[in-house]
Amino acid sequence: MLKLYHFWSSTCSRKVRLTLAEKEIDWVSHHIDIVSKLENLEPNYVKINPNGVVPALEHDGKIIIESNVIIEYLDDVFPENSLRPKNSYQRALMRLWLDLAETKIHKNINIISYNKRHVPRANQLFSKEEQLSNIERFPGIEKRAVMLKRFKNGVSNDDEKLATDCLVEAMDQMERTLVNSEWLAGTDFSLADIAIAPFIERFEANGIETLVDWGKRPKTGNWWKRVQGRPSFIEAYSFQDPNK
Repeated sequence: MLKLYHFWSSTCSRKVRLTLAEKEIDWVSHHIDIVSKLENLEPNYVKINPNGVVPALEHDGKIIIESNVIIEYLDDVFPENSLRPKNSYQRALMRLWLDLAETKIHKNINIISYNKRHVPRANQLFSKEEQLSNIERFPGIEKRAVMLKRFKNGVSNDDEKLATDCLVEAMDQMERTLVNSEWLAGTDFSLADIAIAPFIERFEANGIETLVDWGKRPKTGNWWKRVQGRPSFIEAYSFQDPNK
């Protein structure tokens, strides 16, 4: 039996839940409140995921972390309903989309979300002193340094503009790909599509109209509509906050 440590609205958690649903794999939920209770920073969870983030997957006593690694692991261990192209070149394209999802899209939507979502939520839940203390609890020197710098200096308009421009570039790349391909890595729905899909929802949630202008990117808009219509998407997004 698989145990998934996840947070209900985390994009990376949704990525893994999409994969589990596509492959029709049973799993046990272990919800980690990363917002109000900060359970991801508790010592017991940091033992599971030393990065102090979600998701993490437990399978037969073994722990796998990092969402892109998890979804490839699931496709390795449970080969039924494969989510990787058979063609080697298309598998390489799939992995490029996984990389882009993490190193470009995730990185830059996180920058944009800081002022729009993270700061108001943190100010509502914690005092400034508590916020600083929470950051100092975070494992990982690099991530902690980035969080401290943002806490002290904020995210500037120039930072947001650069992040938005990088995301526009990624969305334009999607449109060019989908002109000649039904899915991002070929003729079949794959881990490439799963890696990108939750971030499109996050663009919409943040109201970034320039990224979800389907009149300008009709092929991507059609792709997004087909993704949302898949039973796996509906199932993955049906998981709601268990604390409410």
